[in-house]
This record gives sequence, C-alpha cells and structure tokens, in this order.
Amino acid sequence: MAIVDRLEALARLREGQERLDALLARLKGKELIRPGTIGSGDWSAKDLIGHIATWEELALGSIRDFGSHRTPWPERQGGVFSAPTTGKISAFNARTVGQKRGLGLREVKAAARRTHRELLSSIESISDEDWKAKAFYPTPNNRRRTLAALLGAILAANTGAFRHNFDHLPDLEAHVRSSSRSR
Repeated sequence: MAIVDRLEALARLREGQERLDALLARLKGKELIRPGTIGSGDWSAKDLIGHIATWEELALGSIRDFGSHRTPWPERQGGVFSAPTTGKISAFNARTVGQKRGLGLREVKAAARRTHRELLSSIESISDEDWKAKAFYPTPNNRRRTLAALLGAILAANTGAFRHNFDHLPDLEAHVRSSSRSR
C-alpha cells in the first residue's frame, strides 16, 4: 500500500469531518441521542461522534508514542487493528462507545472537536521525514510500518487510509433523511 502524504491525509481528514459536521448540523435535540439510529446496531449520532473521536484519540496517542520512541498502543495489541475479521475491533468499538454513553452530548461534541483539532495540528507539525520514518519497534508479521501507514490504518475505512468518517456517512445520511421526514 502506498504511503499517503501528509497533505493528502490532512485533506481527507478535513473533508470527512466537514461532511460529518454538515449532516450532524441537520439533526436536532433528541435526534442526536436517539439510540438505534446509526447502522444496524444501537448507536445514536452522539455515539458516532464519540466513536470517531476514540479512533482519533488512538491516532494522537500513536503520534505521541512514536515521537517518544514508545511502541504505539495499537501495535502493542498484536495486530488487533490490522485484523478486522477477528471481531476484536467490534468488541473494542462496543466497549469504547459504551464508555462514552454516560457523557452528555455537549461534552462528547466538545471533546471530539478538541481531539480533531489536536490531531490536525499534530499531523501538520510532523516533518515529511518523520511522516515516512520506519517504525523503530517490531511490527506484526515483521512489517516495517511507517508513522504514516500506522495512522492511515488507525483512521482507515473500506475506501482507504484516513477515510474513517466516510464509512459512517451513509448511516448518518439515512438517519438525517429519516429525521427530516418525521418532522
């Protein structure tokens, strides 16, 4: 897989967030916290906001770890995040969404905004040399992963690196359409 350059990664992250924010702005009050509206599970739009923020928090932690020469947490999990068919990602998502459910909508939205801004700022401040630097730690299957590839995988989607938000847009669009019809 080709390394996505920093500017392209930033563009994808910004576009995904802008599209997510535009859809979320069309939801009002209880439409944001009603469970069972996102996907085929029990997630609300608020849960989706927290879910996206969790993965961006993982990316931020990985940037910090990489910069401090510590093995990033996702890499310490033995390839958990590079093997979606194991069910471990679904279990992780269920656990972390559940942890944020007790928080208020305003709190989840504010934390997600802060995390997103910090992620963009962190990526902007990484040199191109560090972006492409090989991992200093052993990687699953003895791959030599770069920081860019690690972040791209953490923030990945079916359509590619740094496109996590894009995977969730169809579910959110369906919820917005449904909410608009019921008003």
